[in-house]
Amino acid sequence: MTVVRRTLLRHALATLAAVLLVCALVVAGVWWLAHDEAVRRAEQVSRRVAAAVVVPLADRDLAAAGPEARKRLLEDVAPFRTVGMVSRVKVWLVEGPSARVVFSDEPKVEGLTRRFDPDLAARLDGGAAVVLTVPADDEHRYEQGPSQREVFLGFTDAAGRPARLEVYVPVDVTGATIRALGLLVPPVIAGLLAVALAVLPMSVALARRRDRERAERRDAALYGLAAGELARRDLARRLHDDVLPGLASAGMMLDLAPARPELLSRARESVGDGMTRIRSVLDELLPDEIDAAGLPAALRALATAGEPVAAVETGATDGLGDRTAVLLHRMAGELLRNARTHAAADRITVQLAVQGGPGGRARLTVSDDGTGFDPDAHPAPGHVGLPLVRRAAEDAGGRVTVRSSPRAGSTVVVELPAA
Repeated sequence: MTVVRRTLLRHALATLAAVLLVCALVVAGVWWLAHDEAVRRAEQVSRRVAAAVVVPLADRDLAAAGPEARKRLLEDVAPFRTVGMVSRVKVWLVEGPSARVVFSDEPKVEGLTRRFDPDLAARLDGGAAVVLTVPADDEHRYEQGPSQREVFLGFTDAAGRPARLEVYVPVDVTGATIRALGLLVPPVIAGLLAVALAVLPMSVALARRRDRERAERRDAALYGLAAGELARRDLARRLHDDVLPGLASAGMMLDLAPARPELLSRARESVGDGMTRIRSVLDELLPDEIDAAGLPAALRALATAGEPVAAVETGATDGLGDRTAVLLHRMAGELLRNARTHAAADRITVQLAVQGGPGGRARLTVSDDGTGFDPDAHPAPGHVGLPLVRRAAEDAGGRVTVRSSPRAGSTVVVELPAA
């Protein structure tokens, strides 16, 4: 699966997860608001009913009221029942710790007695309207059905006895939630999809960048292994071709020395020549440490160590630190190797400049007139020198700028903190 396809899949899954999460939060929020609105509406309806029926009820002694009072109650609540604002009304008379239904639009519940919750009684006596969910029990067997709330209001009758008005108000929390979701969810989903589409190009670009960085690290590791193998083979070849024959010849001359003493001097010369060659190989494997003062000379040595010979232009190195000098030397060697190996250049120029003294910037520029390349394209297999230089510069707090195009040569500028 390609990087773009993997990114699109991950982006789609992340978008789906975000949509589901946000929709779940919207559903929970809308349901809570609908539930809260149902409680508020039930309280409003109950107070409107109370305004219509409590005044005439409070003018009567509820314990002695008869059919005429019940008829008046039914007439008062009839408008509310007709429009569906109220499904049931009960009037309770408090008699000690219990309460009895003295009036209701359902005759079967009149005379019902139960203990009244002291906490509920205290809230009602304090003037509060208490909204409760209708419980599913035998007492409320005549009030079961669509979702509704029971609202209690307290008052006193003409005899000064505490009484309770209970109003059952139909509410449609589920329906209200569905209607609100129908209005809210489509814009929410559309907004999330718009955001997902807006950030998709950025996600693809970041995925490609990560894939390119992984490829560069992989190529760098392969490059390091290959370079190590080439170095070992070169060392073996040079020892085999240059050093071992001389040492073998010295050994033979030493074997013949008892009969021919003049061979001792020749054997000594052969051993000395072998030691000189070994020292030369070791010097190349372990070059002298580079410092700021020696960097110009080291760059000139690199420039003459291959074909074509590069032109070197260096200025003052005031403010250049030794660690930066070592890093610039290594980068110059890698860039020269790139120009000679891959660019087929006829002319190569190396420039070194230090600006600003201590705390300033060191600039290394390597230019060639070779084949050039597309700096934005992924490097071909084996072409990891430039990515290595770029990564090393970034790790040191610097940057690398590349100007090149096919068949137009290349210019690589490395800028590092001088100190």
